[in-house]
Amino acid sequence: MQYIYSDRPAKQAASALATSITSRLQQGKRVLWLLSGGSGIDIAIKTQGLLNADLDLTNLYVSLTDERFGSLNHADENWNQLIAAGLNLPGAHLYRPLLGQDIITTTRLFNDWLGEQFSAADYKVGIFGMGTDSHTAGIKPNSEPDDMQDYAYSFKAEDFERITISTLAIKRLDEAITQASGGDKLNAITQLLGDDYPVNIQPAQILKSVKLSYLYTDQKIEETK
Repeated sequence: MQYIYSDRPAKQAASALATSITSRLQQGKRVLWLLSGGSGIDIAIKTQGLLNADLDLTNLYVSLTDERFGSLNHADENWNQLIAAGLNLPGAHLYRPLLGQDIITTTRLFNDWLGEQFSAADYKVGIFGMGTDSHTAGIKPNSEPDDMQDYAYSFKAEDFERITISTLAIKRLDEAITQASGGDKLNAITQLLGDDYPVNIQPAQILKSVKLSYLYTDQKIEETK
């Protein structure tokens, strides 16, 4: 994982991501782009704004790393918040995880869609954040079953019923862009970069397994591995 300090981490992450996506699409490659909520919304919208207006997006497939289950358009739905922020990718194939169905069906269909995209995509990239508890995507500490073989799973957390991509899915990405900023994240960032904790304790550790993995932050870390 490459540590990148910046006073404008979201802007720098978006610039790098736009370059990466543009390059692959111009080569005629099929790209899977997974967005996230929270601070990842700003990166997604900034990235979108940096894509050339004449760029052909028909080979771009877009969805989320995780979603908060509930009715369509509920206040905490990540997809709804992205749309409200201005997500608009004409020509791209967008998959909204919430379908107005029960959580079991919703999770199964999301898993099936991800399986198809991971098989078909030439390049797979995701935007990630990291919580103070070191969760990433919707993967909370000790939330993922030990025998996980799917690309997505769901569980009831202390805050939301969550649907999230799995550590298996993250490991199969080609690129991960992570943004974690603020003094409250310093301890989690230091642990992530300086130690190798089990993934069930610090889920963000799984991001180190991605071949191209970048952490953008406004927190200065003196020593990293």
